[in-house]
Amino acid sequence: MTKKELEQLIDLKNEIKELEQSILKIQQMYIGDAPVAVDASKKNFPYIQGKTIVHGYDPVLAKKRSEHLCEKKILLEDRRKKAVNEEKRLIQYINDIPESRIRRIMQFRYIDGFTWEKIGEAMHCDRTTVEKSITRYLKKNL
Repeated sequence: MTKKELEQLIDLKNEIKELEQSILKIQQMYIGDAPVAVDASKKNFPYIQGKTIVHGYDPVLAKKRSEHLCEKKILLEDRRKKAVNEEKRLIQYINDIPESRIRRIMQFRYIDGFTWEKIGEAMHCDRTTVEKSITRYLKKNL
């Protein structure tokens, strides 16, 4: 495992939330309403002919929108599944670390998203100490 892979964990969590919001928006879209221009005339004399826009159901447009949204939803679901699987893999790696101190530092940094300074405060040491501890652990266990 590398630092670069572990750093992805924070972004993966954000990506999963964003993808879930996008999927929810797609599910909530109303796809049947479509503006259509029609021929019309005024109600009273002189009956001047013109165009007006009405909203109605256009089955062709609704089908196109539905297909497009379905494809987009499938792609987003696929990306979400991949992100969730990667997140699980990284969290499992952290959970399997036998050293409590290293496991706690990684929990704070990569799962909780703490800064190195905040982790140093929590662990009662300097920020460089905790960062170097992780670097040494990762190099040793490559």
